[in-house]
Amino acid sequence: MIVTQAELSNMLKGHARMKYANVKFDGNRTGAVNIGDDIQLVAIEYLYQYMNIDNKDIIRINLSELSSYDGEYVVLPISFPLFGYREGLYTTMFSPKIIPIFLGLSVMSANFPEEEIDYLKRFEPIGCRDKYTLDLLRDKNIIAYLNGCMTVTLPRTECERGGTIFLVDIPQKYFQYIPKDILDQAVYLSHILHDCNEPEKAAKEYLDRYCREAKFVVTTRLHCAWPCIASGIPVILMKEHFSFRFSTLEKYIHVYTEDEFSQIDWNPSDVLYEDEKKKILDNAVMQINNACEKYSSIFDISQYYENCKVDKVVYIEHFSNVVETIKKMWREDDHFKYAFWGVTQKTELIYEYISSYYKNSNLVAVFDKAKQVNFHGVQSSPNDEILLRDDVFVFVTAATANDPARKLFNSIGKENYHCSTDGIGE
Repeated sequence: MIVTQAELSNMLKGHARMKYANVKFDGNRTGAVNIGDDIQLVAIEYLYQYMNIDNKDIIRINLSELSSYDGEYVVLPISFPLFGYREGLYTTMFSPKIIPIFLGLSVMSANFPEEEIDYLKRFEPIGCRDKYTLDLLRDKNIIAYLNGCMTVTLPRTECERGGTIFLVDIPQKYFQYIPKDILDQAVYLSHILHDCNEPEKAAKEYLDRYCREAKFVVTTRLHCAWPCIASGIPVILMKEHFSFRFSTLEKYIHVYTEDEFSQIDWNPSDVLYEDEKKKILDNAVMQINNACEKYSSIFDISQYYENCKVDKVVYIEHFSNVVETIKKMWREDDHFKYAFWGVTQKTELIYEYISSYYKNSNLVAVFDKAKQVNFHGVQSSPNDEILLRDDVFVFVTAATANDPARKLFNSIGKENYHCSTDGIGE
């Protein structure tokens, strides 16, 4: 199933400089750790092995730094439930240096902020891990498809199966439904580890043990069931309730809920779906390659310029000089009225600055002959009458208005105005 070097070279032609990424957890995780989280990262690691990506081209990014990462530009496959990983409970909104490939997104809340909807739309189509997430995204008119979790693509074990029955995180209250001969011979394990120094290493060791020793596995854990099914190990999944997270797993095995425990088949079979597995993997490869092809040359050029470190203070023409004027005229607790002549990007910058530092200021008018807009609660108008008042300071922000403004204000002796091109940087 591994992609050949020739196939990979053809797929990656023209974007060899693009780096790849995988998530990692920050430092040592103290207390209880669910290695199911790490198993999902192992699945992305296997995807890169399938693509023959060299480890030196893979960057691991701390989960807490997905929004602040400032290293090389990377593509990052996401098959991980990022339930509120950062302030604001955003599912996404990663660093500009990260190009996300959503392969198995899972969300809980339908209350997406508008900026997050826009973000997801930028990276359509969005692969979803479950039907619940798919429906939520489609309800927001986001192009999405049902892909399941990438742990279902882990490689099938070809070696002979072992004879051990593993009970993984099975509550004692379920024991009454499990045959006594199974309880007597089973090995009891948990995916919740305490004070584990290397959870990702432990996750790999658990998966390796299942592959070498398991006759079958009985579990309540999603990310025990999925990788075991992928490895060719028969699985019995017991759940008190049918969670939204298990909808795509039901395609492979029956999820027994508590009212069905008495009907469990205790002689489970493995599931063979290698053709479907290859389709899922190849789709993931295609999504990654499409992103590389789209962004690689763009970010290669950008990185070339970004690597030129400029230690000088950046001066924003026609704005920085306005800030200097404002600082000379008012203290931060002063009360004053002001107006704009023209609606431009400079207008927005000046408004944001004044609003941030001069809480007692009052924007009273916006004069613009060409635009009729509501600017932060003030409707622009072609009427210049209020600009002539002595108690209103006028910022002239439209370059074409500089000369008319000077002529008008000079004719009436008005001095409390500033053209954004005046002073330093003109």
